[in-house]
Amino acid sequence: MEGTPLAVHPGPVAARWSRAAAAKGFDIAARVIDRLHLALCCRTCGHVFACRISVLTVAQPICHACLEARRSDTAIRAALVYLGRDPQSTAYGFYRARCGHVLRRQYEIIIRVAEGLTGLRCETCFAAREAAIAAKHGWTRIGPDPEGNPNYHLYRHVCGTERRLARANLSWGQVDCPGCGQSWSARESRIYLLDLRHDGRHFLKLGYSAHPTKRHRHQLGLPKGAAVRVLRELVMPTGAAACAAETRMHRDLCRSFPDAVVPQAEFADMLNVTREIYRPALRAEIEARLDALAARIEAAPSGSAVASEEGGATRSAAESAPVSAADS
Repeated sequence: MEGTPLAVHPGPVAARWSRAAAAKGFDIAARVIDRLHLALCCRTCGHVFACRISVLTVAQPICHACLEARRSDTAIRAALVYLGRDPQSTAYGFYRARCGHVLRRQYEIIIRVAEGLTGLRCETCFAAREAAIAAKHGWTRIGPDPEGNPNYHLYRHVCGTERRLARANLSWGQVDCPGCGQSWSARESRIYLLDLRHDGRHFLKLGYSAHPTKRHRHQLGLPKGAAVRVLRELVMPTGAAACAAETRMHRDLCRSFPDAVVPQAEFADMLNVTREIYRPALRAEIEARLDALAARIEAAPSGSAVASEEGGATRSAAESAPVSAADS
């Protein structure tokens, strides 16, 4: 028995108690503690424990030695080491992960992990990865979001400014420091050309973004089965220059090749944008314009001439109302 030996209580063992115990996988070793308890011996593992007579007769007694063994086996299937029960909660246990850190998890969660229905994340390792990503972009992770949003954390910039940031945005470096940073319009951006194919349809998408890959993977609303190929990426010195050049290019293409502009009705169920979609036959013309723009950028001393030229078109870009301020 576990702990202090149980005091034997005098008195007969009723035959119906023995039959109930046998039917549920136990033998009665003795009456113990008082007239209300029995000592049951588990036929599976031999563990002896005290059980109320009422539990034996109306329910299924639990052998905790077998239960702990099952939890240990489940932990092994989940690539964990079971360390024991949480004394503060019957629903939780402690486990050691492969990384060496101790995790507190619900038993039901570990069963799901063992069955391959969900994953498991070490909070300590996750925090370390988040801190490394933040440091890469000049931020220090302070702690959880003070507003309680799990998608945000609180960070401190190298200048000392503290700000709550979306973890996804920080992972892409798409954040700005309100104390010393610059807005999207002053940072490097890219004009991109995408080849989009889905359900027998074939389109081209011309736009600009600081992160074209993020743009087409997470922001265009493309169906899962869509085939996407990045045909071109042209680095622009600033977001403002990218916005102005891309807007000017769209305006010229629409005026010169109106038949190559795809009506929204043809792609409304495939993309969450309203314009800037072209027929694939226009690819050579678009690439030629991108080549010309790339040549102007390369010829401009330190990019200043191009920045000045495109900056002069910023007002017309704003008047044209791109899809969003930082991406198109």
